[in-house]
Amino acid sequence: MIENARIIPLPPVEWGGGVEKDVVLLQITTPEGITGLGSAYTGASQLRDALTQYQQNPATLHKTDAEMTIPMSAIDIALWDVRGKEENRPLSELLGGRKRDRILAYATVDLPMTSAKAGDAFDKKLCDVIDQGFKAVKICIDNFGHRDNSKSETEWDLCEANLLRFAKRIVGKNVQLMLDAYGSDPEWTGDFDWALKTTLILEELDYLWIEEPLAPQAVDDYVRLTQLADIAIAGGENFVLLKDFENISKLKAVSIVQPDCTRVGGLTQMQSIRKAASKNNIDMIPHGWNTAVGLAADLQFQATVSDNKYCMVEVMPHRIITDLLKNKPFALDNEGRITVPTGAGLGVELNNEFQK
Repeated sequence: MIENARIIPLPPVEWGGGVEKDVVLLQITTPEGITGLGSAYTGASQLRDALTQYQQNPATLHKTDAEMTIPMSAIDIALWDVRGKEENRPLSELLGGRKRDRILAYATVDLPMTSAKAGDAFDKKLCDVIDQGFKAVKICIDNFGHRDNSKSETEWDLCEANLLRFAKRIVGKNVQLMLDAYGSDPEWTGDFDWALKTTLILEELDYLWIEEPLAPQAVDDYVRLTQLADIAIAGGENFVLLKDFENISKLKAVSIVQPDCTRVGGLTQMQSIRKAASKNNIDMIPHGWNTAVGLAADLQFQATVSDNKYCMVEVMPHRIITDLLKNKPFALDNEGRITVPTGAGLGVELNNEFQK
């Protein structure tokens, strides 16, 4: 039962292509005085409506439409945090059992499209991320795959391949690279032939996966690409409902599904999505372009994973990650890993400036 609820709006998050999405924190308090933290990709008014609906009928928490599922995510995560504190156990122990104490963190970085010359803006920005200690980086290159008439197809092929090779040279052999093509961009133009051609270059360069190489609705093309490519195909960050993740898993439309716990209904639905993916031999890595509370939830969730190859969390180098919590709980060790908090629940606390 929730006695009090406090909604904390945060600055909107940039999703690329000029798209911004609202994000909020939720702090709930039980009648016994136990607090729980949650987060969702939604606005304050939508979360307020979700709280009203939940208080009237708690059974609707995971039985609603996509629009309401997103704000319900914050409530679910906060309730898990409360449960962990009530039992004095970290959430990883409640979500399936802690199997690891450290999780590899990968940074996502937006890079400009340049002519791939040493010392240019692309080089400097990528080097800055590596200097922060990350051993895995997902790159998203401005206008990559958005081809116009300024170059021939052959020239575009060369331009894009050069940037992918340039990134690999910058990071060296000890940093894993992934490419986010951002095919969910409303103005995306890349087709199946482009995607297949790009996977061949990425395979040669030993990238770990390519993310959203096609528009989300191109499910048949995703299935073909996943069958033909020797590199992992990742996607699903824009899906919300469990049935959509069940569908792409059953079709084997991707190699890796990427649900966001702050959008899909919280940690409860993350467990259901993982079950659906695992049933079809699909891997799962949380999409974590959200907040410090979302990252704390992802760390507890990933600590239950046995397989090492895709046991990762996404980190957005932004103040809604770095400044929200006490004691800087997401510091990287010398292997680019984050120690999973051991405190009860999520194991984190808001900084004083966000307290009442």
